[in-house]
Amino acid sequence: MKTILLFAFVLLPVHAAQPVTTLANFPGGVVYAVQTDPAGNIYAAGLQGGYSKGNPFVAKLSPAGQVLYSTTLSGNGFGVAWAIAVDSTGSAYVFGNTNSPDFPVTPGALQVAMEGQSQGFVTKLDPGGRIVYSTFVGGAANLIPGLASAPGLDSILVDSAGDAIITGTAGTNTNPGPFPPAPWPAVSSAESFVLKLDPSGAKILGAIRGIGGMVAADNQGNIYVAGEENGFEATPLIATPGAFEAEPQNVCSSLGAFFSCSYPYVAKLNSSLSQVLYATWVSGEYGGTPAAISVDAQGDAFVAGTTNSPDYPTTANAFEPRCLASAPRVPSCFFIRNCVDLPPASGYLSEVNPTGTGLIYSSYFSGTHVDSLNFAALTPGAIYLGGTAGSADLPGLTGYPQQCLPQAFESRLSADGTEIGASHITPGKILAFDALAGTLLTSSGSDVTAIDPNAQPAPIACIVDAADLKPVTSIAPGELLTLFGNFSSGNAVTPIPGKVSTSLNGISVNIDGAPSSLLYAGGNQINFQASFGLVAGVKADLTLASSQTNLPDSRTLPVVASNPAAFLNTSPPSPALANCNMLSAATLGGLLSLAMNQDGSVNTCLNPAPAGSTVSLFLNGLGVASAPSITSTSLAVASVSAL
Repeated sequence: MKTILLFAFVLLPVHAAQPVTTLANFPGGVVYAVQTDPAGNIYAAGLQGGYSKGNPFVAKLSPAGQVLYSTTLSGNGFGVAWAIAVDSTGSAYVFGNTNSPDFPVTPGALQVAMEGQSQGFVTKLDPGGRIVYSTFVGGAANLIPGLASAPGLDSILVDSAGDAIITGTAGTNTNPGPFPPAPWPAVSSAESFVLKLDPSGAKILGAIRGIGGMVAADNQGNIYVAGEENGFEATPLIATPGAFEAEPQNVCSSLGAFFSCSYPYVAKLNSSLSQVLYATWVSGEYGGTPAAISVDAQGDAFVAGTTNSPDYPTTANAFEPRCLASAPRVPSCFFIRNCVDLPPASGYLSEVNPTGTGLIYSSYFSGTHVDSLNFAALTPGAIYLGGTAGSADLPGLTGYPQQCLPQAFESRLSADGTEIGASHITPGKILAFDALAGTLLTSSGSDVTAIDPNAQPAPIACIVDAADLKPVTSIAPGELLTLFGNFSSGNAVTPIPGKVSTSLNGISVNIDGAPSSLLYAGGNQINFQASFGLVAGVKADLTLASSQTNLPDSRTLPVVASNPAAFLNTSPPSPALANCNMLSAATLGGLLSLAMNQDGSVNTCLNPAPAGSTVSLFLNGLGVASAPSITSTSLAVASVSAL
C-alpha cells in the first residue's frame, strides 16, 4: 500500500471587486436577512451568540450605518431569525424558529411555547425596536421559513393592511398546528404551507398546505409562491388545468434516485389563501431550486434559481437560451445507494404570465463551468442577480481569473432581460437591493456591507498559497504566495537568473512597507515571497503598487508563525486513476499532492511506493525554522515511509 495525501481542489477566497462600505458589524453574530424601508433605513436579522446557545436578533441602521436599535429575542435555548420584512411605517416583522420555552411571547398571542419543541415564531417590532406582538406558529412542528434547501429568503412579507404572510416547511410530524379550517390534520413531515396573520398577530386569516417556499404579492393582494418538491412532500402539488407544465420530467425517479432532485413550481393564491388561482411546474428533467420571486404591475411572476437540467424551458427572446455548463457531472446520492450523476448547475431566470399558462421570458444565466443564483431583484430599470460564480466566462464577468473562482457575484440585466451590464465579485452573499441608494446589501458572517454595482473592479482578485492554490486568510514569514487579478498590459517577466528583484514590470508588492521578492509578474498573475522578517501575531498590510494601473490595491492579513501547505501535482490526472481502488483525483474532482517515490518517479495509485521506501512531499509556508531541510525559499521536503 502506498503513502499518499489527497487534497480536494478548494478554490479561492472572497475579496471585494469594487468599493465596499461596511455598514455594521455584529460581533458573535451571523446576518441571514436584510431589508430596507422607504427612508433608506436598513434592517438586519439573524443569530447572535453562536450555534449552541444563540438567540435571534434584529437591528435597525440608518442609511449611513448608524445603529438606531439592536435587540435580541432572548431565551434559554437556541433560536435564529431567518427572514425579515418591513412595512411603510418602519415596523419590522421577523420570522424564525427557536426551542426556547421562555421566548418572549406577548399576551393574547396566537400560540405559546410547547416544552422541548423547536417552533416557528413571528415577532413584530415598532420603528423604535419595541415588541408589538410575538407569537409561536405551527403547533409543535419545527417550521423552516422558506425552503429547507435555502431557509429564510423571501419567506415573509407584509401587505398594506399590516397582515404578515409567512411561508415555509414543517420539519416534524407531531401535533396539529393552528391551521384552519379546524380541526386541521397533523402537520406532516416536510409539509409546505402559506399562512396569513392579522395585524395583532393573534388570529390566522388564512392558510394553505402543500404549497410553500418563497413568497411575493401583487397590488391586488394575490400571493405568489416559488417552491420546490421532492419525494418527501406529504401533499404533492397538483398543477391547475391549462398550466404551462402539468407534470415535471422526473429523471431522478426513473433512475431510482428520486430524492436526489427537487422540482420547482410557481403558484398564485388569492389574498385569503382559500383558492389556488394557478399552479404550474417550471422545471427540466433534473429539477432545480428556486431562490427568489417577485411580481410586476401586470401580475407577471419573476422567479430565479439554480437548475441542473440541460433542458430547462427557455424562450426565444432569452439572453441565454441554451445551457452552456459543461463541467463534469457530480454524483448525488440518497442513503448511499440510488445515485444520479447530476449535470453541472446553471442559474435561471423565468417570467410566468399572469395565468400560469406560459412563459413570457425564460433564460439560463451561467458560463461553461458551475454557477448558481440565490438572489434576484426586479426594479423598473434593471434586474439585479446574485449568486456564486464558478465560471470565468459568466456573462459580464470580463477579465476575472478562473483561478479565483468560485466567488459570490452580482450582475445586472436590462429590464427586459436581453442585455447584460458588468458582473462583479462581491464580498458576501447579496441579501437586498437598496433602491434609494442604488446599492446592493450583502452579508459575510457578522458584517453588513453595501456595494456599488457601477464601480470599477479593484486590481487584486484573490490571494492564494502558491503550493496548493487554497485561500489565504493569513500569511507566514517566507511563504510563497500568488496574486491573481488585473495588474499590467505588458509582457510577463521573471527576475534575472541568480538575482532577487523587488520590482518587475513596474509592479511591486510591499508588506508593512517592506518590499517582497517577486518571482513572476504578468498581466493577471504575480508570484512573490513574503519577507522572513514578518512577526507572528500581528496584522500586516499587503500593498500592490503598479506604474501601469491607476488603482493601487491592498489587503490586510494576520501573520502566523507557519502556514504549511503541500504542493499539488498540477499535471492533468490520468483517466486510468479512476480505476484505482481508492478515492482519487478523478472522483474527487481535485488534485493530488506532489509526492515523489524514492526512485524519483511521481507517486500515484498506479505507481505506488515499495513498502519501507521513502516518499517525499514538498511543503510551503513553514515559516522561520532551523531544521536542515528548510531552505532559504521556505520550501521543505518532508520524507515519510511507505506502508
